[in-house]
Amino acid sequence: MKEWYAIGIGVVVRDISVLVDLYPAADEKRRAEAIYESGGGSVPTALVTLSRFGHRTAISTLVGDDSVGRFILDGLGAENVDASSVAIRKEFASQTSVIIVENGRRTILDAPLGVGFPLTWDDVAKLPFDRSEALLIDARAPEVQLKAAAMVRSTGGLVMLDCGHPREGVDDLLGNTDIAIFSHTYPRSLGGEDYETESFLREIKERLPQTGPRVVGVTLGHRGCVVLADEKLTRVPPHAVETLDTTGAGDVFHGAYLHAFLKTGSPVEAARFANVAAARKCEGMSGRAPLPPEQELWDAIQY
Repeated sequence: MKEWYAIGIGVVVRDISVLVDLYPAADEKRRAEAIYESGGGSVPTALVTLSRFGHRTAISTLVGDDSVGRFILDGLGAENVDASSVAIRKEFASQTSVIIVENGRRTILDAPLGVGFPLTWDDVAKLPFDRSEALLIDARAPEVQLKAAAMVRSTGGLVMLDCGHPREGVDDLLGNTDIAIFSHTYPRSLGGEDYETESFLREIKERLPQTGPRVVGVTLGHRGCVVLADEKLTRVPPHAVETLDTTGAGDVFHGAYLHAFLKTGSPVEAARFANVAAARKCEGMSGRAPLPPEQELWDAIQY
């Protein structure tokens, strides 16, 4: 095992989650059931998940020199994610998302359009690319992430891509990705509500390098997930829980998947474990809701 288990490059935000019993109508004032403030973002939340499983992790991202940025950094530190490669810029405003949670569903109000993610290679160059088992990326800084992915793979590490929507640079990144697991929103935006999962996954798999595990998948929320590996398509059913908040479930899935894949070597076993971990996260509020002990997650898998 290398010195670092996983490093990541991706957007980080502050999430303000508001729990309501009923979504308010126009001009209506309602009392919130609870308000939570936590760190968010797909790559950082996956790294937090890995850290909770006892792994050494690090992230490179971008925050402003402001109170929100300090909150984000404090949250990463509290979860034992090394943030020494995070860029802090006075001219950059740290991002905040507001999430309304009602009856297990969530509505996300993202940062205003026009807020970019101007991460540079100089910002990420301190990451231990040659000393990490894996790199997690979100296609939000494709030029930087492409160079990082090539470096990690050149030293025997794995690259895992998490992407919820088509964006520039994804095709290039796939050429240096070993495990690509998309949210169902990605193929839906390309092929509509009636997209064909197997066709989408087989097309994506052809873009992955010939060397490596070549695993592709789609997370389906309450319907579980689908994984294509070794030419075999496997549909993994969901793990039933009483859902409070689905925020961050896909991010936890990615962290749990990488943990289980490197532990077992099985793409399908990893998906079963990740399904349970993501579902159990949904029992709590925010993407950083507590997880049960690892063995409890393994024991909950149903075959």
